Amino acid sequence: MDRPESESAHKDLSAFYALCEETFFPPIDLTKYQIPSDVLVYIPERIAIAYQVIPISAMGNILTVAMSDPLNVSAIDSLRLVTQMEIAPVIAPLEQIVTAIEMSYALGGGDLGESEAEGEAAPLISAISSFREKTIDVEAVTKLSKQAKVINMVNKMLGDAVKSRASDIHIEPGEDDVRVRCRIDGVLHEMKTVKKHLQEAVIARIKILSRLDITQHRIPQDGRFGFRTREKEIDVRVSMLPIDFGEKVVLRLLDKASVDLDVKSLGFSTYALEAFEEAIAKPLGMILLTGPTGSGKTTTLYSLLNALNTAERSLVTIEDPVEYNLSGITQVPVRHEIGLGFAPILRATLRQSPDIIMVGEIRDFETVDIAMKAALTGHIVFSTLHTNDAPSAATRLLNMDVEPFLISFSLNMIAAQRLVRTICSKCKQSHTVDLTKTEDIPSQYRQKGICLYKGKGCSACANTGYIGRVAVVEAFLLNTEIREMIIRRASADDIREYAKAHCGMKTLREDAMDKCLKGETTLEEVLRVTMEF
Repeated sequence: MDRPESESAHKDLSAFYALCEETFFPPIDLTKYQIPSDVLVYIPERIAIAYQVIPISAMGNILTVAMSDPLNVSAIDSLRLVTQMEIAPVIAPLEQIVTAIEMSYALGGGDLGESEAEGEAAPLISAISSFREKTIDVEAVTKLSKQAKVINMVNKMLGDAVKSRASDIHIEPGEDDVRVRCRIDGVLHEMKTVKKHLQEAVIARIKILSRLDITQHRIPQDGRFGFRTREKEIDVRVSMLPIDFGEKVVLRLLDKASVDLDVKSLGFSTYALEAFEEAIAKPLGMILLTGPTGSGKTTTLYSLLNALNTAERSLVTIEDPVEYNLSGITQVPVRHEIGLGFAPILRATLRQSPDIIMVGEIRDFETVDIAMKAALTGHIVFSTLHTNDAPSAATRLLNMDVEPFLISFSLNMIAAQRLVRTICSKCKQSHTVDLTKTEDIPSQYRQKGICLYKGKGCSACANTGYIGRVAVVEAFLLNTEIREMIIRRASADDIREYAKAHCGMKTLREDAMDKCLKGETTLEEVLRVTMEF
């Protein structure tokens, strides 16, 4: 009875070494290797069982994992997403892996308890007590950042933000604690605080995920990483800024699945939608979109590009950075660190015979000069500019020393955009308002007994009364008179009055008030987001 078992074991071992020779992955004998308990936190037990793998060591951003089949690309990709680390496979017999999983995880290689985590953190308190002197024990911080408590804390922070539909996470060190806030529908909300002694470990964990220099804390750093929830794939842009009590971290969460690239789904008013459709139907010229950061300009431009994305056209975007990957469109990221800004990329792009170009932002004379000349020579050009309203865009370009005739004949349309929060449909309720004495709204809306709406607050909207946002837009197409006004260097006020009287333009506040009367948003939100000219 013993002989067949011995022969079978010998045969399995031969196959094991043959696999090592064929794949060039190093073998490991798990029966002679003690797996450190702090390494097990990188891969949860259920995932280890599902993929029949076990982590054996971690160094920097590389996690060494024992596998019986190192050519299982699907398993490696999944582990990379789960751990946010590079996976270095080594080969071990399957029965050794199964045994190691049973023994190692049974010995308590899971989450650290509160008291244990506090014990690990205790030596750090003196090392990071004074951030003004920036005295940080990097080795101790790195060790703590790999503990289960810190890993779980960062994971939960990200998970809670996604569930709350947050667009940003702000981690702000103070003198006594670390405040965490999430931007939901454009407004920051308090989420939690992090204990001061865990501050540097949490920041170090984020730096490890985003492949930033964990030893550098005196200069700003920017990075990115991605993670996957059960339903979504999230791309995270990381910004580190040194402040008085450590480093402030802002994580921008980009949910690729939530982007609807249909212009008609953005909630534009009829007049604005018709203006956009007419503008993109022209064979050449520039469409300029203005507004502050976070006002939805990029999503609008992506939607316009998507409407024009056909097999007969060549579309190119120049972005800083590329926010969402668009199928069928060439997307070029700006790389300032090597001198590759908007202008040189745009100049090179024009040599590749594109039909439609999107320039992420106009920041200097050279970029706008090239873009407008491209719009005059047979290209459709989209771009953005930071001004308060649409009419001010023309005067802003004049102040950048762009020739008036170039502005006048290259522009087809100017639009300004904001985002207002929409009322939660679960707790929406009506109320009657007297607007006769409200001087902050346009005169045509100042009436008695107007029925408006607001959200009472419920569990669905986290008691805010709002869920989601909708765009409010002021837009006008340039006609002959407006082109002549630009050449005459007319003021923004003159252009605004003409556009309202003859081009059907509504101001941002007027468009927002229309949405308020329809029950899409509240009067408070209209006054908060827009300003009356």
